Amino acid sequence: MKWDEPPLWPVAVPSMAGFAAACLPYLADDPRFIEGSLLASFLVLLALSPTILRAPVGNASRLELLVGTWVGMLLCFLPQLIFFVWFIPVVLFWVAQSTYIWKRNYPPFRIGIWLGSGAVSGLFTGGIFAHFFL
Repeated sequence: MKWDEPPLWPVAVPSMAGFAAACLPYLADDPRFIEGSLLASFLVLLALSPTILRAPVGNASRLELLVGTWVGMLLCFLPQLIFFVWFIPVVLFWVAQSTYIWKRNYPPFRIGIWLGSGAVSGLFTGGIFAHFFL
């Protein structure tokens, strides 16, 4: 997948979805959401990830994009359970990838990893925002 100019949807939509999912525990009166925990918010993101199948990707494989998204989300979230500061490399990786990934022709799986890391980056930044401001 390659774009002629920097696209907005692959950068904005996953990170905003992660941000919104991280704010859910602070806004919803649901016992499944525990304030300060991102696990339920991550599961919401996993449940929302099949919407990537409706993304405008041209003739690229949407299923490969979805599997890449799941792999990216798991690789970016699961180490957080062990390493407290794992969110820093995840956010830095996503920002670095966002600056140049649109210029090259990468397979849909690699784009999916980027989209998944963007969603989890939004989850982490939304969790920090929700903790301090909501």
